[in-house]
Amino acid sequence: MNHFKQEARSGPATRKPQALRAPSILFHAEASDPDMLYFSRFQAFDPYLAFTVGGRRVAVISAGEYGRMVKESVFDEVLLLEDVREGAAKRFSLPKGKRPEIHQMALHLAEIHGIPTFRVGSRFPVGLARKLRDAGMILEIAADGGLFPERQIKTAAEVEALRKGNKASEAGFRIVAKTLAESEIRGGKLFHGGTVLTAERLRALIGHAVLDAGAVALHTIAAPGDQAVDNHCVGHGPLRAGELIVVDIFPRRIEDGYWGDMTRTYLKGRASDAQRRLVRTVKQAHKLAIDMIKPGISGGKVHDAVQAFFDKEGYETARDCKEPKGFFHALGHGVGLEIHEQPIMRSKAPFKIREGMVLTVEPGLYYPGLGGCRIEDVVHVVPGGCELISRAPYKWEIP
Repeated sequence: MNHFKQEARSGPATRKPQALRAPSILFHAEASDPDMLYFSRFQAFDPYLAFTVGGRRVAVISAGEYGRMVKESVFDEVLLLEDVREGAAKRFSLPKGKRPEIHQMALHLAEIHGIPTFRVGSRFPVGLARKLRDAGMILEIAADGGLFPERQIKTAAEVEALRKGNKASEAGFRIVAKTLAESEIRGGKLFHGGTVLTAERLRALIGHAVLDAGAVALHTIAAPGDQAVDNHCVGHGPLRAGELIVVDIFPRRIEDGYWGDMTRTYLKGRASDAQRRLVRTVKQAHKLAIDMIKPGISGGKVHDAVQAFFDKEGYETARDCKEPKGFFHALGHGVGLEIHEQPIMRSKAPFKIREGMVLTVEPGLYYPGLGGCRIEDVVHVVPGGCELISRAPYKWEIP
């Protein structure tokens, strides 16, 4: 069942109708393109043509996918690929048996529907764009806001999908806490089930738990000690007692393509005073940011308040250098059909947070010799503030 079908017809398509006015939008993509998935609500595995005309969404698909697309997508009209090929072959007087190229089918459809200009996104195939332009078709490239800037404001169905994505993340954190609690310390290393517990093995356990929850987790971070100072290092090798372990789980739901994104920091054994103070400070910054987020405040103001708090607590930051430290990344970002969407909460970011946005909040501190700590949750902006749509315990020191 397509949970977005009814809402998409009366939601994104009509909520901001200017996105579907002339010039017509043109796609040649499949479901890995988030704009195409948003536009179609259809899980396609091969690229296909789709376009808008007069505010209507039209797709061209092969016979093998035709019935499924009619039932599952939000297209107003679905054209059979074989019929479009036949029409384009006649228009371009191709020899019998020769199939028209993709650009010829697009030109054929533009001629039929009186479309002088197509608007395309930044992911549109370069080779296809060149052939269309060489044939005289005008192409407009969508600006920074993309084809659908309204994607920044999530519908109720999208928020629910993101909530489920974060439940998949939560399933991963449950297995992390369970595995660390069951682990034994021998010679400073962690042993689980009689073998050394490595970052790779912990990541595999997370992947199985997330898959059971209906999502796929790739590139999960389980970074111990100084590895976490490189905040996108996925982690490798044995896990050791007394080291901070940053675990960032960002799974994509199989059913609809929406993501979860949460981070927790753990330590097996007994933490030092410096580690406890680091984690406590990051948790305070996490709460500070969530308390500040509401409609009308600028994203930059929230980020800068967190930076000022870290500075006040004596945690130095160095960024834009070969070995950054402290709080050197953005405070958060939008999340939806992409794991990193606009807007980005970074220093001096001018955008105003709006009701309906879904944002990550992920302050972190990282220092060689001490390790890293990041705590991340996802919030939905509502009137007067925001609500958490991700939940997992913050217990981090596991004896």
